[in-house]
Amino acid sequence: MIRTYKKVDVSSLLTSVNKPSRYIGLELNSKNVMPSEELVNICLVFPDLYEVGFSHLGLKILYSIINEENDAIADRAYAPWPDMGDLLKSNKKPLFAIESKVALKDFDLLGFTLQSELNFTNVIYMLDLSQIPYYAKDRQDFPLIIGGGPSITNPAPLDQIFDAILIGEGEEAIIEIKNIITKHGRDNKKLILEELATYPGWYVPSVSQARVKIRKYWDFSQNTKKHDNQLIAWQQATHDRYVAEIMRGCSRGCRFCHAGYFYRPVRERNAQDILSDMLNEIQNNGWEEVNLSSLSSSDYFCIKPLLVEMKKRLGDSETKVSLPSLRVDTLDDSLITLVENLGKTGLTIAPEAGSQRLRNIINKNISEEEILEGIDTALRFNWQLVKLYFMIGLPYEEESDIDAIIDLIDKIKAKAGKKLSINVTISPFVPKPHTPFQWAAMLDRKILLARALKVKNTFYKDKFIKIKYHEIESSLLEAVFARGDSSLNQLLVKAYENGNYFDGWREFFDFSKWEGSFSDLNINYQDFIKEYPLDYEFPWKNIDMSINSEFLISEKEKAQSGETTQGCLSFCTDCGVCDSEHKLTLGKNIFTKLADDFILENNSQEPFSDTQPRYYFRVYYKKTGILKYVGHLDMMRMIYRIVRKSNLKVIYTQGFNHHPKIKLAPPLPLGMEGLNEFFEIQSNTPYKCHEILEAFSFADYDELKIFSVKSLTGNDKRNLDSISSETIRIIPEPKYALAIIEGVKKYEAVESWIIEKEKKNKAVKLDIKDNITKLQLLPNGLLITKKLIGINIFNILSAIFNIEREETSNFEIIRENIIIPDDIVEE
Repeated sequence: MIRTYKKVDVSSLLTSVNKPSRYIGLELNSKNVMPSEELVNICLVFPDLYEVGFSHLGLKILYSIINEENDAIADRAYAPWPDMGDLLKSNKKPLFAIESKVALKDFDLLGFTLQSELNFTNVIYMLDLSQIPYYAKDRQDFPLIIGGGPSITNPAPLDQIFDAILIGEGEEAIIEIKNIITKHGRDNKKLILEELATYPGWYVPSVSQARVKIRKYWDFSQNTKKHDNQLIAWQQATHDRYVAEIMRGCSRGCRFCHAGYFYRPVRERNAQDILSDMLNEIQNNGWEEVNLSSLSSSDYFCIKPLLVEMKKRLGDSETKVSLPSLRVDTLDDSLITLVENLGKTGLTIAPEAGSQRLRNIINKNISEEEILEGIDTALRFNWQLVKLYFMIGLPYEEESDIDAIIDLIDKIKAKAGKKLSINVTISPFVPKPHTPFQWAAMLDRKILLARALKVKNTFYKDKFIKIKYHEIESSLLEAVFARGDSSLNQLLVKAYENGNYFDGWREFFDFSKWEGSFSDLNINYQDFIKEYPLDYEFPWKNIDMSINSEFLISEKEKAQSGETTQGCLSFCTDCGVCDSEHKLTLGKNIFTKLADDFILENNSQEPFSDTQPRYYFRVYYKKTGILKYVGHLDMMRMIYRIVRKSNLKVIYTQGFNHHPKIKLAPPLPLGMEGLNEFFEIQSNTPYKCHEILEAFSFADYDELKIFSVKSLTGNDKRNLDSISSETIRIIPEPKYALAIIEGVKKYEAVESWIIEKEKKNKAVKLDIKDNITKLQLLPNGLLITKKLIGINIFNILSAIFNIEREETSNFEIIRENIIIPDDIVEE
């Protein structure tokens, strides 16, 4: 098949969608390489919204690995929100990659990362938008479609959709498939798949049903295949922070936890590598938060010395360090002191079960005493928030275990008084493949709902206790696809055709439609969530996770008798993952200072002093091109990052979330460019303007350029409330020229022009003539000077010229100047 690599032009659609910055690309540190005939062209696909997918580190690691190769490029694609999806279909435009804007169907390989079973329908959605057939058998002349990720260790529900499925970790496997495509040529799909099936970890349904052994990245500790410099989005991602993966795997062995079994064994990175990477990223990219990521960060073998060194090296930096998965049984005063001084001021505890009996059953080796000691620690350090995570419907759960959840919350409430806000999340248990509970049933949804409501309703009068529970039906669907068979391929297509997609989003999930699809195909979903005998042959019988079935059965039997198993850092549990060549790997610690001896001399912050002289500077920049679709708040966030990266000694805000003390020019409406935008910074250092401009010299992006700095004097001249008006140039498409001329004539012929605007749920009448101070017809458009408040430019275009916002996608609308009366500045 001839691939054209032409860009899909969606500029005309961006004015009609929510958050158009999801689709513009141009992220900082992105590669922006165009596909070509000389390269293997790979698009990494995340079947969820941009903000969610952009935050996923695994996809970004693969992105960096591929783009290091000389004979390949990697682009990315995310599931467009339904408003954009509908526009693509109605305009017959195919789904495109975020950087190159090339249609997905023109790539050589599409690699889907699947983190949740609730994303499965979005695979069908994205294939549909890409104009690619759903089923592998119908795609001879289309790209290879592969899937991978932790939620596809039971590949049966998608084995007719994907050409190949990777079981395990992809750092080395992605290079293998690239090399095979190079060897055979992109159009020899049969030869590519036949060879791919001979490599470990690759399941190719059309070629072989032989047993497939999970792929592990055993060189994880070597710190070679990683993502740096990390991508930075203009549109705020779900997690806007630098992520340092310090450890892969978990030693704890919770029996319900699929991730704990999928990522076995523990492999740690060396502390010096973690620190060096972090310092480089902060220096290069101005991160305000660093996340030390793993399944259980406080189990990292030298977490305290690492945190001590981080604190020492960060010094007075405003960068915070977060450890999202601290275990309460690892907390002590030295660790708490460290994490508090690095920015953490809340405690997260995941008891999972209320009673010790049930915690033993699920092998959650923490006691009620340790939980309550964690609360004491939070109170002692004056933390204000504790988060609790519980599961309901666990194997062998009884009604008394629900009462035990209530009792535990009551004890925490009594200990904390109203000094702590308590957030409780309740999730239904979902049986997952390759775990000791893979044979267990999922509890009836009516019983699950009743148990969740029992907990929630007990505390409805306590305003400082917030209890939420996951939607029962979505967890039920997750269980169906976790344990389902190949019949679910057709169900996915049917459900999508019946309107199901974005199933992980409450506003779109509709279980009644799913029930209709089950009925249409005569599939009983109860068959997939019932209890199975130990000799049952699961659909994933040909998938080898390197975990002995005898070990899983032993763990199930231990659960039934309430017997616990120690973590594999204590002794080898002989689960089967490790062998003489591959085994648990601890990192190396070169730091000598002991955390228990570490005394923070500045543990309590000194009161903020406002006695030093302050100097004020206005920094001018241009925001042009596609960045006109970046909203004001996202632009503010990026400017904070640019100021941090500049290393200028600026004044920061006080309180919990420190950020540079900045005032921005009045917001630009989405769709408008700006030639003289500005932000104002404060410093105790009497910089020269050229010194500040030089400090921002790195910020020379194609569509954002800092070009001038002014020194400001007089408090009254720094008050942006004094800004009165703006000058806007409008260059419309030629077909609107007559409408512009006629509109100007009508405007000039009347004394007033009244419009109605909605303001605080009331219709308010405004006179456009009071808002516009000058309206000048130009040879190619308009020049308008207007007041900043009251009526925006798109209201004016609609009222006077009958041009709606959706029609202006190909207009040039440029704020040329912001008028500040009597502005006093010093160079």
